[in-house]
Amino acid sequence: MPEPVIKVAVMNLRPLLVLPPLAVGILGFIWMTTRPDPQVGAPPEAELAVRVQPVVRRAIIVRAEGFGRVQAEHSWAAISEVQGRVLTVAVGLNTGSIVEAGTVLVEIDQTDNELSRQKTLANIAAVEADLAELSREEENAQRLLLVEQRILEVAQAELARVTALLDRGAGTQATVDTAEKSYLAQQTSVTNLTNTLSLFPARRDALLATLAVRQAELAEAERALEKSVITAPFRGRVASKSIEVGQFVRTGDTLLSLDSTAAAEVTAEVQPSSFGPVVLSGVQDPFVQNSSFDTSQFTEALRRAGVSAHVELSTPDRFEPWEAEIVRLRGTMDAATGTMGIVVRVADPLVAEQGLRRPPLHTGSFVRVVFSSAPKPDSVAIPRHALHMSDDGKPFVYLADQESRLAIREVLPGHVIGSEVTIQSGLTGGESLVLGLPSPPVPGMKLALVPVSAAAEGN
Repeated sequence: MPEPVIKVAVMNLRPLLVLPPLAVGILGFIWMTTRPDPQVGAPPEAELAVRVQPVVRRAIIVRAEGFGRVQAEHSWAAISEVQGRVLTVAVGLNTGSIVEAGTVLVEIDQTDNELSRQKTLANIAAVEADLAELSREEENAQRLLLVEQRILEVAQAELARVTALLDRGAGTQATVDTAEKSYLAQQTSVTNLTNTLSLFPARRDALLATLAVRQAELAEAERALEKSVITAPFRGRVASKSIEVGQFVRTGDTLLSLDSTAAAEVTAEVQPSSFGPVVLSGVQDPFVQNSSFDTSQFTEALRRAGVSAHVELSTPDRFEPWEAEIVRLRGTMDAATGTMGIVVRVADPLVAEQGLRRPPLHTGSFVRVVFSSAPKPDSVAIPRHALHMSDDGKPFVYLADQESRLAIREVLPGHVIGSEVTIQSGLTGGESLVLGLPSPPVPGMKLALVPVSAAAEGN
């Protein structure tokens, strides 16, 4: 008998395969929506790196400089005042040599002037002899006048006597006439002598005038002889020489020139804008009001302000400076550069002091003249680029406060000194000055301070 066939029914489970992923998704969604928020910290505050410099109260010296060339304080040119041939020239007299005061530099042949002097002396002797002769003649005439006057008195007495006899009838008219004639002749002689004596003063004046002329001629000849010998008026250096022995010179020829070694002068060309603070830093009112300005007032103002000066050689090598004295103001402005000329004096420019490293200060050297004010203590100065101007025209600076945050402070600037500017108010010292311009300049922003020394900033 055949075995029965058993049929088993098989279920389809494929639809159930989607349930595990769905369950996982539902669980993940529930976990994501129900988990607590993560703990996230605040981001650190950004810091702006800036350079800062401490504000220090210190003594400030205002300086200004000018340039010029060295010139001798006194220059002298030997110009011939006579003509003749050069007899002698001082030994070693050449350009650049030093001569002492009183040294005989040049002698010019003056034979003609010497002959003229001798002739004048002879003329003077002749006039003096004429004066002596005139005096003797005057003395003789005066003695003769006394005799003639005595004779006149006798003739007058004789005339009176014979006239009296005639009146008494004891004499004759002829006798009276003869006596009167003798009296008149003697009176004429006395008158002539008197007139002669009156002419002696005029003759003497004429001879004295001639003598004065001869003496003037003698002085002129002697002066010409003195001019033939040329001596150095002061100690100096020969700047130029154009004379040799045997050379014929004429009146007006320049023989040589001499520069004094006692002192040198430099006319420093200085910009008024840079020199003004040097003066104004010392005194508020340096010039006299309602008065014309002159050199003496200028030097007096600088003296009151305590301004000093020194001269430096304008060379790459560094030499010790020369102390200088401010002597005068040129008084005019240079039309091309707009500078004013200030003249300073250096004493003994060619003298080398032991221990000082500096060469002689020769005429013609190009030098720098530095003018310095008196130290102004307890002052504040900052770099010029650290001073800013607001939109409404008020100056201010950036500071870093004690918490290293940016602060803005208004200040009152003063004089500009080179790369710095003085601050009259607004800064007391001790602040941290921010150099440059923070970007962006937001007050209160955090700063990363980079200290910079004043010396490094100046460089």
